[in-house]
Amino acid sequence: MTVLSLSGVRGGVGTTSLLAALGFALQSLGERVLMIDLCPENQLRLHFNLPLEQSSGWARAMLDGQPWHEHAWRLTEQLHLLPYGRLSAAQSHVVEQRLLTDPLLWTRRQASLAGQYDWLLFDLPQRLPGHAAMGPCLLPIRVAEADPACLALLQQARQEPGHVPPLLLVNRFDPGSQLQRDLLLVWRNSPGNRLLPLTVHSDEALREAMAFRQPAGQYAPDSLAAQDALSLATWCLTRRHELEAA
Repeated sequence: MTVLSLSGVRGGVGTTSLLAALGFALQSLGERVLMIDLCPENQLRLHFNLPLEQSSGWARAMLDGQPWHEHAWRLTEQLHLLPYGRLSAAQSHVVEQRLLTDPLLWTRRQASLAGQYDWLLFDLPQRLPGHAAMGPCLLPIRVAEADPACLALLQQARQEPGHVPPLLLVNRFDPGSQLQRDLLLVWRNSPGNRLLPLTVHSDEALREAMAFRQPAGQYAPDSLAAQDALSLATWCLTRRHELEAA
């Protein structure tokens, strides 16, 4: 079982939409996938047409004293989703404190899921270290847009003691933008860079898919966004094989 996480360098870079598209792409390649939403915004479910009023999820179960694994949704035979659940800000703060006191919670949960899935995909929040402690992760990926804000944040992080450069994936890339091409070149030439050898291009189909409450590969399988997600899924499979063989 391989664990992958996506987290945004900043908010609004399309991390959740990308994770939904990747999960759908991996299952289309025959992989058994569980997507886990660790974000209090509880948005991942909306990409798979779960009812807006649906409030169940692992965090909701934690507060209500219920078994967390009973709140996963079977979307297809190969693709399952564990939502966060609908909580108030105060309730999410309580969950954060509990997770901080038990940082190995998701390590144990990962162990209990071994053998049931080929992939666990975690959608990680920002600035919530308890929520982001998802356990061992073979492929931790940061998602950025090729803009000055993401460039500054990554440069700032590089100056912090003990910083390990993350795997970096550029989302919403517009090859017609000179600024974006220049910034992509900066990242490619940065010492110790771990930029993925592919980008996810800007495509209105990704936003349309969200409006129709579907992942990109289901809504518009021939779109550039869907093909990029499939390329990312193929890269993930190849990278897993390389790391396991090393």
